Amino acid sequence: MIRKEAPLQAEGFTVQEEPGRLIIGTAGYFMHIDKQGCCFSFHSPEGRVIAAAHTVSGIRFSSPNEEEVFDAVSASLISIDKHQVCILVSNRNGDQAHIRIEPFSSFVKLQVIPRVEGRYIIDARTAPLQPVYGLGDHGGYGESTNVFGITDDQFFNSNDGKRFVSNFAVFPAAGFAQVLFEDGVKRVRINGEENALGASGVRGVHSLYYFIGDPKQIYLDYKQARHWEGYPDLKPKYDFFEVGYEAFGSLGWNTCQESVTEDVQTYLNKGYRLKWAVIGSGFWKGDRKADDQGATTSFGIWDDVSEEDRTDGLPNPRYPDKEAMKEFFRSRGIKLILGLRISFKALPEDGGHHNALYDGTFIHEGLERGYFVTDERGKPITFRVQFPKGAVYLLDARNDEAVNWYLSLAQLWGADGFKEDTMLKDGALLLNDAKCNGTNAKLMEAGYYSMVRNAAYSVPGEILRLEDTMYGMDQDRPAINGLNYAASGAPNVYADIIAGKYLAIPLTEDQKLYMVRNAMFAFVFPAMSVGLGPWNMNCVHFEDIVKKACDWHSSMAPYLYSAAIDSFHSGYPHTMTPLPIAFPTDTTTYELGCKSKKQYEWMLGPSLLAAPAYGSDYARVTARDVYLPEGKWIDYETGAVFHGPVTLYGYEIPLDKIPVFIGGKGVVVVRDLTDDRLYAEVYPIQQQGSKYVFHYPDGKHSTIITNDNAGWNVETLEIIETESENLVPFRYNAKTGSFSFLIQEGVNYRLLDGK
Repeated sequence: MIRKEAPLQAEGFTVQEEPGRLIIGTAGYFMHIDKQGCCFSFHSPEGRVIAAAHTVSGIRFSSPNEEEVFDAVSASLISIDKHQVCILVSNRNGDQAHIRIEPFSSFVKLQVIPRVEGRYIIDARTAPLQPVYGLGDHGGYGESTNVFGITDDQFFNSNDGKRFVSNFAVFPAAGFAQVLFEDGVKRVRINGEENALGASGVRGVHSLYYFIGDPKQIYLDYKQARHWEGYPDLKPKYDFFEVGYEAFGSLGWNTCQESVTEDVQTYLNKGYRLKWAVIGSGFWKGDRKADDQGATTSFGIWDDVSEEDRTDGLPNPRYPDKEAMKEFFRSRGIKLILGLRISFKALPEDGGHHNALYDGTFIHEGLERGYFVTDERGKPITFRVQFPKGAVYLLDARNDEAVNWYLSLAQLWGADGFKEDTMLKDGALLLNDAKCNGTNAKLMEAGYYSMVRNAAYSVPGEILRLEDTMYGMDQDRPAINGLNYAASGAPNVYADIIAGKYLAIPLTEDQKLYMVRNAMFAFVFPAMSVGLGPWNMNCVHFEDIVKKACDWHSSMAPYLYSAAIDSFHSGYPHTMTPLPIAFPTDTTTYELGCKSKKQYEWMLGPSLLAAPAYGSDYARVTARDVYLPEGKWIDYETGAVFHGPVTLYGYEIPLDKIPVFIGGKGVVVVRDLTDDRLYAEVYPIQQQGSKYVFHYPDGKHSTIITNDNAGWNVETLEIIETESENLVPFRYNAKTGSFSFLIQEGVNYRLLDGK
């Protein structure tokens, strides 16, 4: 044992050994480790308890290849070097493991590796603490955005609803967060007995992180940790933040060239500014009712030649002139997005429905080169998915050559991007939650747009789609799900198609109200799309509301993308910030986002607070309690001014109201939909040095707008170009008190005087 009279100063941290415990110190925290039970806790430099130690044990693990876990009973210091502290821990059954602790200034990395070879169940835990947010899709199906109370020892992609898998959890009140990087079966227990992360069936826990600090520090460190552990983020491109179209919402599975182009053209004729369009299914060859029809991995083989004896009742062929269709979208400035999965129809002898006429010969190349997931003997494993029918092989995402091969094949479709939508039924057989991270990243790097559904920890795409929405489902789930995506560090959330899927015409009155309220919910997400045409409601007023929602989102797309770039650089969820993260010390924010209160609110970029009236009461809600945190807030439409913290009880939110308040930085950049020019709108919120940085749609250039004004008197306030000091003309909005002026790429601006 190493004994020290005084703290040992390693590189960036100190270690002090006392008779009953170890104390590891950094600039940002102290980690106490009790030798009895290996119970560990985190403390601020001032002595505040950040996360208290569990009263029984901090570590527990099984014997090799066994199911029962045993509490740690003792821990002893083995060694210290400039990077890590190594501890030997013994459990109640006599098993031993090494714990390697790598302290950094604002986070710590832990590894727990049993000494004997085998497969283990391993947990690390502190005492309970809450509130807590995040957990990816697993955090989206409860009663509240606060996920406290969860106990899940089978935490992985087990069904379609849980395809974005992340056990990252943030405790904003405590200034604390945690994550365990593991692609297999994870264990999450954040409840009244413990705060535990672990894994089962593993040789060891190699990448457990605890983060300490304010939310911006935590998310910055988490972004760095993701990169270290092989889950990088990629810089988003602009167009997915504009309004899009999904054929699935209008046409379901039965798409064809004529119906898609007619649908899109109708939207354009009615003034909708569509910038991307998804055809998720049916573009491949074959009878839609036949088991051997093509699939998304029938690369480049379109349904462009008629066949005899089809039974699906659809046009034959469905896509007779694919090049004309591509030109249709290209000439209208719309990105063509096709559905894409990593499942390949297996050969008939393996239980699949592969048909060379419909699927090509790619499968043979992949089998010969070992590009599919195999068993220990090298034999391809077959899996079950929602579509196509029969057995399938899965691309081996851990094989770089396989991923590059997949990219070369995806290029054969000639699309601008892809909607990734693998629906695996056999997640327990694969045990790789990151099965699509590599392919999505490779597509992004090649310049394609990527709408992500399956991912682990990071989102290698522009936007992350919620699980399918539809009339009749739990309408609170999209809000809770989306907010916990953002809390998980994935803020570029797409709330799925307006009105979801499977609506049949004629619509009932309840379905019409659902479509309208859903539109006025989806439009304040970073990404949105239309599907079934709102003209099918046969109500001009309702259709006008949907159009208003889409137009507002179109005008705000540059502002939303700028926030997405901030998120990419910082890791902080600027694009969509849950209020407990934006205002971590405000206890009122902690329980707003729940099914009972339905106060689903978030910061949309640095200057807008969204408070949509949505949930299971969509058909009858006309008002909602709205909470405004500390600061000045202005109703976006009425100009009414409020000073937080305050709850606006029964605040009227009629169907057509934009449920947004201006606050925060007080600056937005909007596009004038009549001429496409960009205007800054500066509201009387901040002054005396506050800066807003706007990132242009090219993702490269920026403009800085600085409030150096002492007041907001329209008679004396001036706006100048920072470098040239030239005066800039502006327009004043008396209702909201805002100042609007044209901005130019690369030019910075200052507001002056205003007394």
